[in-house]
Amino acid sequence: MITGGNGSYTHWRSNATVRVGSERWTGTWGVQYVGKADDINTNTGPGSKVSGVFYHNAQFQYRVTAAIDVAIGVDNLFDKDAPYVASWTDANTDTMTYDLLGRRWYLRASWNLQ
Repeated sequence: MITGGNGSYTHWRSNATVRVGSERWTGTWGVQYVGKADDINTNTGPGSKVSGVFYHNAQFQYRVTAAIDVAIGVDNLFDKDAPYVASWTDANTDTMTYDLLGRRWYLRASWNLQ
């Protein structure tokens, strides 16, 4: 169910992560699922029923030294658009539930001072 101003209460939501690695490197693949929902604030028609959506994220991390890690990753790997929700005017979707930014890359460096 999609409500006005309170976000979506889908019947199913889930996250799953698979991580593999060794002493120096780690690879991570994550999947987020937001299930289908009905928009209770609109009449029947386009945007009144929203299908489920999967978002895939990936990251590769390398331990340079015992104190320094570097990582590169991507969120929303397949650039999945947020579904159209008729009663939401902010971005034609539920801005509290769905990914609005699309595919995005990042690079991270960490230094442990201990």
